[in-house]
Amino acid sequence: MGELAALSAAAVWAIASTIFTRVGKQNVSPLALNVIKCVLALVMMMLTLVALGHSPWPVASAATITVLGVSGVIGLSIGDTAFFGALTRLGARRALLINTLSPPTTALLAWPILNEPLKPSMALGMALTMGGVAWVIRERTATPDGEAEDPRVLRLGLAFGLLAMLCQSVGNVLSKLGGDVDPLEMGILRLVFGVAGLVIVVVLAGRVRDVLAPLKAPRQLAWIALATTLGTYLGIWLLMAGIKHTSHAAIAATLSSTSPIFVLPLAHFFLGDKLTPRAVVGAIIAVAGVALL
Repeated sequence: MGELAALSAAAVWAIASTIFTRVGKQNVSPLALNVIKCVLALVMMMLTLVALGHSPWPVASAATITVLGVSGVIGLSIGDTAFFGALTRLGARRALLINTLSPPTTALLAWPILNEPLKPSMALGMALTMGGVAWVIRERTATPDGEAEDPRVLRLGLAFGLLAMLCQSVGNVLSKLGGDVDPLEMGILRLVFGVAGLVIVVVLAGRVRDVLAPLKAPRQLAWIALATTLGTYLGIWLLMAGIKHTSHAAIAATLSSTSPIFVLPLAHFFLGDKLTPRAVVGAIIAVAGVALL
């Protein structure tokens, strides 16, 4: 169940990433994009909890709220904003490639914190999956990415990508550590604190107008809402279920990082990209790693 949830999270993130990348190129800042999608996702999750007959605020211990709150600030306030910054500067391919470093980083962090030692078979499975994913993404770099040609933009994008990857890894471990509540409630707690952190940044940085600008463009807002429903609302819920119901946080992180594999058919059918034998082989290698995990 946990493994399937993590894979499903990767699939919806692949679709959402395509939409977010397109919207991000329409002069919508990473900070504005992150604030809007986090607020929309929080409202959706709270309404879902009420529809299920529960209180909109999860019932949890102070320790759980604290751990998940810190996870939300690190993973959502900082990590997602950094990821959107990497998307706009590097493009989806490079940003997702850097993100494949998250599973091994998660495993390294989970070993001392969660007492989850790495077994040889797990290490081999992660290596196969990450190798296949990286190979597939590298295949799509045949056409130079004009967005990252400026060395200064490239360096900044790499910094954003690495920061996002590290924040995601820390957030995964903290979510597993505080995972004694329902996955939906885990997502709500993370989003509440994530939104709070973003609001503080927006106010202190004087970026309120910047954040409100997309709200005046119905078409942009509609695309953001769609991507949020898929990538944030469903994505976070599925990831929390994956982390909660798998034996190791690193396994959930690895499976949820296979989004680049799901991007290939989307690009083929909706963008007209041609799938090469190397792309197919890379996907097979990644799936073999998933099967081993």
